Formats: sequence, structure tokens, C-alpha cells
Amino acid sequence: MRAAESKPDSSAGIKWFPAELLVEIFALCWRSFTPRFDDIEPPTTPFDLEVARLAGSPPADVSPAPVTSQTAQFKTEIARLVHAPLLVVAQVCTSWRAIALGTPFLWCDIELDSVLWNTQIHIDKTTALLQSTLARSGTVLLNVALTDVVEHPFPPPILHMLAAHSQRWRTFICPYYLVGELSAIQGKLPLLQRLDIDDSYDEPDSLDMLSSLPSLTYLGFPGPFLADNIDKLPLARLKIFKCETTTLYEAPEALTLMSRLPKAAQFQIHLALWSDIDHWREMDYRPQTSGISSFYIQVLGEFEPSHSEEALGTLFANLTLPFLTHLELEYQNYPSFPLIWPHTDFLALSTRSDFDSHLQSLQIFEVHITDTQLLECLSGLHSLERLEISDHQSVNNRGVDELLITDSLLAKLTRTPDSPCFVPRLSHLGCQTLLQFDDAALLALAVSRLDADLDGPTTGCFGLELNWLPGRERKLDDAVSASFAALKISTRRRFTFRMSAAQDEWVG
Repeated sequence: MRAAESKPDSSAGIKWFPAELLVEIFALCWRSFTPRFDDIEPPTTPFDLEVARLAGSPPADVSPAPVTSQTAQFKTEIARLVHAPLLVVAQVCTSWRAIALGTPFLWCDIELDSVLWNTQIHIDKTTALLQSTLARSGTVLLNVALTDVVEHPFPPPILHMLAAHSQRWRTFICPYYLVGELSAIQGKLPLLQRLDIDDSYDEPDSLDMLSSLPSLTYLGFPGPFLADNIDKLPLARLKIFKCETTTLYEAPEALTLMSRLPKAAQFQIHLALWSDIDHWREMDYRPQTSGISSFYIQVLGEFEPSHSEEALGTLFANLTLPFLTHLELEYQNYPSFPLIWPHTDFLALSTRSDFDSHLQSLQIFEVHITDTQLLECLSGLHSLERLEISDHQSVNNRGVDELLITDSLLAKLTRTPDSPCFVPRLSHLGCQTLLQFDDAALLALAVSRLDADLDGPTTGCFGLELNWLPGRERKLDDAVSASFAALKISTRRRFTFRMSAAQDEWVG
């Protein structure tokens, strides 16, 4: 950096950055940012010249045609295919260009959208650019993602080009019908770890591609086709299985699969729920016992809030999960309203599965649970280490207003020398909050959880994460903030504290 210091206006300082660091910076640049290209200049910019050169066709020196939404989408997808941010940094200097274009790791992601072949000109351009990207990826493992619409099916040359590199696929995402188009690569996917199959308008002729996947640990499969293919799915080595249902009739079949998963696997279900709860009650659910360690439920659709309680309760009532360590519930349309906690059915599931001895994480930010219900649940969860809960406020006259995180709750979670510890192993508390509590109560909780002199088990670490809800931002008491800072130092970072706005779903 001395060269840069001696010449403040010089860019020579960047030459002192090690190449390894620049590679990591460039990777973040690519993976965290895809610019909009709906207002891109006519082909006279360095970026367009670079793309035109890669495609093997010089840019025409003509006035640009009016930009349509499809033209803008095509330009965006071309930018994604050619890793536009990398082409931008490659124009800074010769050394950056050599690193950006010559590091195969930076070119391992290939995402193709069907807008890329809505015309023959687009197909030709995409083919040339895909060849260039594949060449730059060298021999590294590839993450390939294909999306499709009925109007523009994938051209065979594109599929053949990708299939020629199937030995390098690490991740593959595609619509369901395309699985049949790729039967030629059966047995040629030795390193494929993640296969995510999306719903599609048609079914494949065969599922031969699935028959030999020795490295597969993640499988996503569409609910509409699960019942007819459950015996064909490669489940033996899975760590994660995901199923997205489109109707309530697919849920029982998805739950049936839980008992077939390896012990300690994660089961993710995206549960379509509409306001036809009478039909839900009539579903033929068969009780299942599963050795999964993680259960993630995301509810989809528009429905009466009370129906979520019925649906989740039905799931819980038909399951026994004797090895579960993590339970998480989410709602796709939160915060329009939260899911309703199926209290009675959860307590029965907890007792039946002996959650007291093994459930370590409960994440229910998007669930409406009362303080009385929460305390009753926690009283039977002595192994719980991670708890994530939320106050709620209505949005546009929808939803509920519920104050859950109060002085009373914080006091209940605070360890004291003269009473048995409540949730003794708690080491992380995450709250989406209205911040309507005494900051001193929050400090007392943190101090007690780090106090090794108190009786009872403790992990020796404690983390607090507070996310204020819209319009509820305030500063913590200065003395409490100072105490938190001192705790971080005195405990040698065994205490962590983070405070920020609630997540993106509250924005917009």
C-alpha cells in the first residue's frame, strides 16, 4: 500500500492486493449483484463490445430499437450468463482482467432462462456465450440452473452442450419434464450433490437420470408427481429432501416419504393451503414415525388464518419424531398475517416424540403464539438451545397485534439462584420485537445466562438478536448498551448482541 500512499491519485495500490483476496472479492461481486440492463446503452459501451466479441458478432452501428420488457429481460439474462460484473471489473486493469477471466472458480455458476431462446438470433447468441462461459470454467464443479416456460422449450443443442459437462455438475436445477430429456447422462453424474426438480407443465418419458447419483445429498421434487414416483427416488444418502405441494391432496404422500428418509435427514415441505379446510380434514393421513433431525414447514397460499392452525395441527397429530433437533415454521405471505400456533397438537407431538430430551432449536418468527402457550411449550423443552419468536403488528389492517416479548417473559427466561432454571440450555434468543420491554430486564437475562456460578447446565455462550418491527425503532438505554459492550469483552466474545430492523418481508 506504500506506493498508493506516496501517490494518492495513483491506482497502483490495488496491485498489492493478493490475487486470492481479489478472487474472493470478485466472487462476492458476482454472486451478490446482478445489475438491471433494461436501460443499457446501445452497443457502443465496453460491456457490449465485450459481449459482442464473445458472441462472435460485432455490434451493429445502428440506432437501438425501442426497449420492450422482453428485450430488457433478454439483456438481463445475457448479463447473467456472461457474468457481467466480472466483465466490468476485468476492464479496470490488465491484472484484474487476468484474474477475473482466468480464474475458473468464478465461472462455475450457469443460469439459463427460456427468454434466451425465444428467437433464432437469441439462440445463436446464447450458444456462443454459453460456450465461452463453459470454457472459462475450466474443470471446476458447476452449478447449473435451468428455468422454462411452455412457449420456449429448451433447444436440444443447449442441452447437449451442458450434458457434455455432466461429470462436473455439482448442482442441477431444472423443470420436471427435462429430466426425461437428459436420460443420456444416466450414470454420468458422479459428483452431483444437489438436484432440485421444479414443477412443470408436462411429465418426462423416464426418470432414468435419477437411477445412479452416488454423491446426491439434496433432492427437491415436485409434489404433483410424488405419488407415482416415490419408489424411484434416490433417498438412501440424502441429507435434505424438499417437496413443494400445489394442492392439499399431495400433503399425505409427502409425509409418507418422511419415514423413508435416512436418520438425521432434513425434511422441507412447502405446503399449499387454500381456504377449503373441510377437504383438508378429510385427507387420508397415515401416522408416520420418522428419524429426521430437522423439519421445515413453509405454508403457501391464501386462506383464513384459523385454517393454518387446523392444517399444522393435522400434520403434527400424525407424526412422531423421536430424533428431531430443529423445527421451523414460515408463511410465504407473512406479515399479512402470522400462522396460528397449533398448541394442543404440538404438546401432544412433543410428549409423543420426547422433545424434552432432544429438540434444540425452535424458530417460529412467523407464528402467532400467546405468552401462556409459549411458556407451556418451553416448560417441556429442557434441551432447547435456540429460540426465535416474534411480537406481531397488523399491516394494512390485516394480521394481528400481539405483544409476546415482555418483561415477564424475559424474567421467566432469566436464571436465578433460588429457583430451577427455565429452558436451562438456552444459548440464543432471537426476537422480532416492538421493543416494549425494560432494557434492564434484557441485560439481566444476558448476565444470568453467562454466569457460571449459578446452578444448572449452561452452554457458556449466549447470543441476543433483536429486530425491531416497522415504526418501532428506538435506542437501548445507554447504560445497558455500555454493559453489553463490556460483556462482549469480559466474556471473550462468548456473548454476542445484534440489533437491527426486521427482515426484508417487512419492507415495501
